[in-house]
Amino acid sequence: MKISIGTLSRAFNLSDEALRFYEKKGLLKPSRENGTGYRTFEKNDIQRVSNIRRLKNQNFSLEEIHDVYYCIDENQLLSLYSQKAADTRREILYQKHILSHMDKTISTLEHVHTLLCQPQIAHNGIAYLLEYASIEAMWAQLPKNPILKTLFHQLPLTSFTTLLPRAHLDGGTGSMTKGILFFEDDADVLDVDLSQFRRIDASRSVTCLFRLENGQFDPEHLLALIRPFMKEHHLRASDDLFTAQLLSYINGEECPVHYAQLIVPVTGE
Repeated sequence: MKISIGTLSRAFNLSDEALRFYEKKGLLKPSRENGTGYRTFEKNDIQRVSNIRRLKNQNFSLEEIHDVYYCIDENQLLSLYSQKAADTRREILYQKHILSHMDKTISTLEHVHTLLCQPQIAHNGIAYLLEYASIEAMWAQLPKNPILKTLFHQLPLTSFTTLLPRAHLDGGTGSMTKGILFFEDDADVLDVDLSQFRRIDASRSVTCLFRLENGQFDPEHLLALIRPFMKEHHLRASDDLFTAQLLSYINGEECPVHYAQLIVPVTGE
């Protein structure tokens, strides 16, 4: 039974180049037609390609697939499968966290007109932050700080943030700082050393959704909304205020638009 490379590739929705690459990696050994040099495959190659496809769908690399075929015993195979299963469980957990953030974005978009600029009491949990004097200072640290680099790669489980000294609530002054944060709900999948972070307890907080265009942040407008709300509910800030970004997009006028929350950790009645 002779099978052409085109027939085999179409059967598995692969390119001819993919099959040639499998051959280069030693996973397939097609015959060559005399006189033409065309590759031909046998019926056992159908099973071989189906096994390669199965293993790739289980996140095995081609090198690991080569080990499965040529360089491994059953004990090693058990260890390899066990490791892949553990990796898959971690990936499923990670994707569940991503899905949770997507659901939060969907909910925000569905209710944006009722939530926008409306302070409310919320329960955000513990926030972990890396704080810098400015965006430039944070950017300068990126190549040197592996934890910061990890957080940059983990959006939307992480968020860029602006921090305001709590004195701003009472009309005081103090420099705003910049940083990146995540909440305790995502700490287990980010796998970072929490001792390296500033910790802000926002288990109870006042949260206010706001919208930015072209990055124009007006904290005083938000504070003017939050102050009477906190007074009405007999609340006081327990730590500095910070923002958490929810979503961004470019509108039809090519203007960047951001939705974020200003979060005020609070204590009180």
